[in-house]
Amino acid sequence: MKIGIITLPLHSNYGGVIQAFVLQNVLRDFGHDVRVISKDPFLKKSSFPIQILRYLKRFALRILKKSSAPVFLERDYNKACSLLNVFVSKRMDCQIVSELSEIRESDYETLIFGSDQIWRPQYAKYGWGSIENAFGRFALGQNVKKIAYAASFGVDFWEMTDEETQNCACLAKTFSAISVREMSGIQLCRDYLGVSAQTVLDPTLLWTKERYQKVCAEIPEKKERFLVAYVLNKSNDIQSLCEQIALEKGLSVRMFSSDDKASLSVQEWLAMFRDASYVVTDSFHGTVFSIIFEKEFKCVYNKSRGNARFESLLDLYNSGKLDEMRQFSLNWLKNALES
Repeated sequence: MKIGIITLPLHSNYGGVIQAFVLQNVLRDFGHDVRVISKDPFLKKSSFPIQILRYLKRFALRILKKSSAPVFLERDYNKACSLLNVFVSKRMDCQIVSELSEIRESDYETLIFGSDQIWRPQYAKYGWGSIENAFGRFALGQNVKKIAYAASFGVDFWEMTDEETQNCACLAKTFSAISVREMSGIQLCRDYLGVSAQTVLDPTLLWTKERYQKVCAEIPEKKERFLVAYVLNKSNDIQSLCEQIALEKGLSVRMFSSDDKASLSVQEWLAMFRDASYVVTDSFHGTVFSIIFEKEFKCVYNKSRGNARFESLLDLYNSGKLDEMRQFSLNWLKNALES
């Protein structure tokens, strides 16, 4: 079967790239022909005067502590995209489009929407122009099966406008099967979209530690003991927490934040978790890989990014049913494709 995966574009997000990579490989293991649909990741350069104005504005906002965005955002973003794009181009099969409307009916028999926060309006609009496209509006009238696998709203409350809700409710009813990543997503699907959904694992959790060890085997293991602080939003509180834990456990600290996105390949990023003695993170996928590599970790919630994702993940982890849920999720995906 020819399958297209529609997730958020594969740009500068390690977790987003890895979850698409794993889902593609899981589907290939099932015997399917699979491509991930993405966009050209690189930001186009503006004119020199506009660039200078943007740099000055960001610099001022950082000084006033009203923004943590890098001053040279475009440069850093494109550098990060370039680094991740090496992995994507070598290890994944992708169809690069400017708009989802470029996908033809003959390209795929099935479209799988997910995972990541593809159903969070602000991300879907940035990635694909509208939340409706993340529900398949571009494919209306096409004879193609649509499945949602581990789609995430990111939060446990509703963020769509009334018009978006009405449109997406109609579109959701054209899916043959819907699964979501968080327990709260079941209620949101029922209350606002009028459809039933099942919870399944994020694609990254469909692989065991051993599969990831093979991916990053080329990176030499570090022998020293250290704490990895993988944080998307740096703060003095998190810095102090890391230093306190490191002192108690006799570890050095390696801080890695969104400001440092361009510094690691995907393999090096995975090896960072593989080799850490302890992890402090406010990232969903940072938490996922702490669990996968069986590390001691401290998860720091970030309300603006959505706590529901962490709560579902940690509830599952604490229940001890991760292996059981992995098999359930794989079976759900197989059945959704075959039905």
